[in-house]
Amino acid sequence: MATSITANESVGFMGGMRRFGQSIRHPKTAYMVLFGFSSALPYALLLGTLYAWLSDAKVDLETMGVLSLIGLTYAFKFLWSPLVDRISLPGLKRLGRRKQWIILAQFLLGGIMMILSAIDPRSAIGMFSLLAGIGAFASATQDVVVDAWRVDVADETATLDTLSPVYQLGYRAAGLVGGALALFLADALGWSTVYALMGAILVGLGFVSLFAPEDARAQAQAESVNELRHP
Repeated sequence: MATSITANESVGFMGGMRRFGQSIRHPKTAYMVLFGFSSALPYALLLGTLYAWLSDAKVDLETMGVLSLIGLTYAFKFLWSPLVDRISLPGLKRLGRRKQWIILAQFLLGGIMMILSAIDPRSAIGMFSLLAGIGAFASATQDVVVDAWRVDVADETATLDTLSPVYQLGYRAAGLVGGALALFLADALGWSTVYALMGAILVGLGFVSLFAPEDARAQAQAESVNELRHP
């Protein structure tokens, strides 16, 4: 009896490992890592590393305190998430229901980082703060859509149980790149170069995201709902 139970456990374990291996090799899993990375990188750059740059630039603490309010966009992103779920962007709809927002956010964030790299935060703190605020809004919106994409594309092979941990893997890696690595590079290359480099990375992620899979069933369901709302 004990031998039979052990054999069944062994078969179950091997089957689970086989399914896990298939899930890890699935393109959706790779893109989940990428999306986790693209979600965390602007968060680290705008809500952490940015203040090290402002401190080096001798921006006063009161201004830095006001600028920190851009972090509230992440706390209140639930307010506009229903709109993101319903609205399709002209010219980008063909990319997919979720990808249109993800790719737009990545390109926008990349452009913002590059523009920030060309601005002196001490002499143009108003424009600097405005761009940082827009970037935080785009980053928070990207988080909303990436979460929805993960639910939409999950299937029997790339399961939510696999996609969620690999998302965290990409997220943690980007936290290190946008945090510790950015600080190290800034000491050697300067803040402008670091933010230009990070912007280029985000733009590159946007191009790669063009090829991410999109769930056709979720797209069809969304179109059916829209038809019912607007007959």
